[in-house]
Amino acid sequence: MRDLYDVIVVGAGPIGSATARHLADRGHSTLVTGPDEPAGFEDHRGLWAGHYDEGRLAHVLEVPLMTSLLAMRSIRRFADLRERTGVTFTVPAHSLSVMPRTMAGGSGADWFDRDILARNARDLGVEVSELDEDDLREQYPALTFEPKHVALVQRDAFILNPRRLVEAELAAATAAGATLAREEVVRTEKVDGGVRVTARSGASWLAERVVLATGAASNATGLLPRPLLMPTYGATIVLVEVDGPDAIDMPATMYLKYRDASAVFGGIVMPPLRYPDGKWYVKVAGSSLLHNPLDTAEEIGAWVRTGGRREDIGEALAVLSDLMPGQKFGPARTRPCMVSATPTERPYIDMVDERTVIAVEGERGAMAADEIGRLTAGLAVHGRWKDSIPHEVFQARWAEPGWTTAGRNASTIDPPAPRTADATDGAC
Repeated sequence: MRDLYDVIVVGAGPIGSATARHLADRGHSTLVTGPDEPAGFEDHRGLWAGHYDEGRLAHVLEVPLMTSLLAMRSIRRFADLRERTGVTFTVPAHSLSVMPRTMAGGSGADWFDRDILARNARDLGVEVSELDEDDLREQYPALTFEPKHVALVQRDAFILNPRRLVEAELAAATAAGATLAREEVVRTEKVDGGVRVTARSGASWLAERVVLATGAASNATGLLPRPLLMPTYGATIVLVEVDGPDAIDMPATMYLKYRDASAVFGGIVMPPLRYPDGKWYVKVAGSSLLHNPLDTAEEIGAWVRTGGRREDIGEALAVLSDLMPGQKFGPARTRPCMVSATPTERPYIDMVDERTVIAVEGERGAMAADEIGRLTAGLAVHGRWKDSIPHEVFQARWAEPGWTTAGRNASTIDPPAPRTADATDGAC
């Protein structure tokens, strides 16, 4: 390894690996560091990453428009990344967003506002179709949606495998000259001419700048001088076993389900995906996003060891039974995930100090990661913003010392929580 790197990227998830790739592609000496995925969660200690999964949506049916723009910039480079690395990390899919025909305002109203979503997509030149209740029934006959619901569909979307995306980004980064160290960083400190980065093992490296791409766990790493305004939660995904890839005929579906004028489900239902155990599962996520506030590494580890909220299994099976009456499902299990949110509803890509950059997007980071990584690499190299999007869009907001997710410090701005139980996306 080198004595001095141009940039060390702390965090080898979607954003960190993409940042390292774009740095290496520009010819900068780069070290990216982060532990391998743990073998299991039952006895896990410490931090956890949100990308340990097989399927997320990559589409433009998002609010705000900036999220869709970042995703589109990333998606346009997917083919090149696949060609460079030989890693397949997407499959074509319909992205279907289903919502009540009329809906009261509230925390999730904009995220499932069909007019806003359609307008955003068309602003980016992406073709979408608006479906009324009859259209929905005709085009997706295998599914039974709640009465008086309508939809919006993007037919050229993808299901993205975040594990394979990281594999591709790291393969491209190392092929371009980056160094990968499978280490957990526990300390950074400014020294003459740079930053010293130290791992739990005792290994240390020097760099002119460091990027912290530490995801939803950023406030728990001990690497920031003060907390970000960014609540973090332990989320649950439910995996329901099916016989194989053709067991269910359905698109990737964002579903806001109302009954008697009240939301009964808000989340994502994915078509069958093959997981590392070799089995095929339908994934359901979104029922209990805000039930588990997390602030410390100890709290994160304890949450991960639970394996997720068992009560979500019944809720997921109820949603699937209504969607596909008579369909036979196998055993269901939970997996832990993590999400975070910012009060701007956009990523933070900003300077912490003159030698440190923060890059974090806790909800929709996988599909937009390549573009977030490109923007982060530019900021790390130049120390200033050089993109047509104004930097103000991505500037970090900071909390006072002592601010926590669970007990918001009353003297600080109270940031909105992530998409609530009546509005969540494919974050997990």
